[in-house]
Amino acid sequence: MVALNAFEDLIAGLQETDRLSLPGFKPSPLKVCYSSDNSTETSYDGSGPPLPFASSKIFEADILTWRRLTATNGDCKAVYEVTLDVEGSEFTFKAGDTIGIIPQNDDSDVDFIVSHLNLTSNADMPYSITVDTSTKGNKLPIHIPVKSTIRHVLKYCVELRSLLKKAFLLSLSRYTKDDKERKILEYLCSKEGAAAYSTHVLNKSLCILDIFSIFKTCKPPIEVLLGNLPRLLPRPYSIVNSGLENNKVVKICFSVMTNNNRKGLTTGWLEKLILNEEFTLENGLKNMRISEESQSKQKVSIYLRKNFSMFCLPENLENPLILIGPGTGVSPFIGFLEERELLKESNKDVKFGDVYLYFGCRNPKLDFIYEEELNNFLAKGTLTKLFTAFSRVDSEHRYIQDALKESGKEVVKLIKEGAHVYVCGDLNTMAVEVKETLVKCLVEHGDMTLEEATTKISHMQKHYQYVVDAWS
Repeated sequence: MVALNAFEDLIAGLQETDRLSLPGFKPSPLKVCYSSDNSTETSYDGSGPPLPFASSKIFEADILTWRRLTATNGDCKAVYEVTLDVEGSEFTFKAGDTIGIIPQNDDSDVDFIVSHLNLTSNADMPYSITVDTSTKGNKLPIHIPVKSTIRHVLKYCVELRSLLKKAFLLSLSRYTKDDKERKILEYLCSKEGAAAYSTHVLNKSLCILDIFSIFKTCKPPIEVLLGNLPRLLPRPYSIVNSGLENNKVVKICFSVMTNNNRKGLTTGWLEKLILNEEFTLENGLKNMRISEESQSKQKVSIYLRKNFSMFCLPENLENPLILIGPGTGVSPFIGFLEERELLKESNKDVKFGDVYLYFGCRNPKLDFIYEEELNNFLAKGTLTKLFTAFSRVDSEHRYIQDALKESGKEVVKLIKEGAHVYVCGDLNTMAVEVKETLVKCLVEHGDMTLEEATTKISHMQKHYQYVVDAWS
């Protein structure tokens, strides 16, 4: 049995545990009623879930062009740049802004849930939901339509890849027929199984798709999923280009991540849109244009997001800039440099500050994205210095922190001249280590104590002179 093989190390512990301390079980207060009419209406109890940080309405953007930025050979993640047509959207954006992309779950995942729960005959029937309000606090989650179809909700409304909370696991166990499978689910959500929950659920990012694949007899009513699965939230993406030059297109850059042998929800979907059967990659670097016949099918729902973090160029054009972005973290800085170049042309009497950019990747021959663009900015003087670090080849700098440390004296000089520092990339490792490196540079080259250097960076953050755009 698959469940026993996957959780073999739990069996001994289960046999030794007579009684488990379980969270309280709360039956689902939702009731789905199907209708035989032909209505396909989707409506909410109220206005529906709001768009996070929205500064515009949703716009259906056509994919104009795309290109692969990394090589197709070697151990190299696929990184793409996609150009979206936003003419008619009235979007007003500048370098550093982001868009939200409205994702959708993969049809194969939706079909799997529908099949597993024996909902094939009902999945496309209109439904209405009632809520048992006899118990205080019972309500319909804001992201679940009061009227729709199950297939629509599974595709557009709920996050099928979200981590499973213990209360959800307990509910799932109540609808698991096989005794051993049920006991494993109960153990995972019990106080005694806290370590196992971390090891098998959190660390492995198990989602409802995995549970149904492993625990074959776990077949809860659809109401249990609707009451427990969180909202399928929009995904934020940095805008690569500057709206000062052309506000009729939006460019985004993304790498296709893989987790548990599944491609990233939004990045995998976008890759499917561009890599359809009409195209061949050849060397993976050519710019591709969507054909007229397929263009109407290649649409992405997007909206502009508010730039609360002030991740944008400073108003004072004389301020130096320190741009730090390994991997796809460099993408918003292409817009920064585009914008800087345009501002230079229209402000010829202003002495612009220096711009240092730090970029890191694994191998310059495989994943040095935007290399040509950066070298062009360097040749034109828009970019003063370009520092690189390559972690998988013999190079002077393996990581971006090494390059920062090596040029620490110059970095400190720029900071003392009023430089604005921008960091874009991974929050958990890179952003933390970059901050630590800059503090050390201030101590070593800035005649500061550790406390003074830390206070300096904190002061810069408070006044938006040190801005981080990071993801986890």
